[in-house]
Amino acid sequence: MNQKDKSFPQWEFLAYNVVKKNLVCGRFALGPLKKGQGQLISSTLRKTLFNAIECTCFTHVKFRHSRATNVLQNIYGVKESISEILDNLNQIKLKRKFRSDLGDLQGPLYASIDLQGPRSVRAKDIKCPPGIVILNKTQVIVTLTDNVRFFAELTIETNSADSLPPRRLETRFPPEDGYAIDAVFTPVQKFSESIHLQDFENENLQTEMLFLEISTDGRVTPYDALLKASEKVITLFLSFYAGEKKG
Repeated sequence: MNQKDKSFPQWEFLAYNVVKKNLVCGRFALGPLKKGQGQLISSTLRKTLFNAIECTCFTHVKFRHSRATNVLQNIYGVKESISEILDNLNQIKLKRKFRSDLGDLQGPLYASIDLQGPRSVRAKDIKCPPGIVILNKTQVIVTLTDNVRFFAELTIETNSADSLPPRRLETRFPPEDGYAIDAVFTPVQKFSESIHLQDFENENLQTEMLFLEISTDGRVTPYDALLKASEKVITLFLSFYAGEKKG
């Protein structure tokens, strides 16, 4: 911490660590803060990180040439049951990249798989629309055990950063023609904080330092998650300030 600026809180990036597959951890510090501010800031950031970070997921799949009538049954020539396939699809991590030539991608997007067996089908085999990137390309989806064609249509949705993840998913397929994927719209996996009191030498002043540890699944980095959450909180309070000025 720069002693010249010790009266003004500053963020410090302490560490970045890839703990394991789909788990990235970042550690941060903020200070000096007045007593009580650390808990206020951490509580606000916790709620924002878990509820208001934009995230993209597969939300629905439709299988062609399938005679299965429920999720516990198998598609002919496919080793995994439909329930297992849905779980495998849910493990795939998507990232939406903003491109100026595409504009802001709104509403559902669609991807597809069209392959002939026998072979293993992985996330890298999915044909995604422009702007959608698969992070864990080696994730297995199905194992085709026979000379059969496997065709699947996938719906991609992005939750709004201004609301909780959607409970009722929009899809162009009627329920009887497809299966909803239990999408997880929360890229932040873990948030923890600790607050340490500080005493400045030769000054009758006690402040505190806030230490944060944020872990994500890789769809967003811990730093970007903290940045987006902070921007969200700042924008919220600025809207109150602007409203008061107008009044």
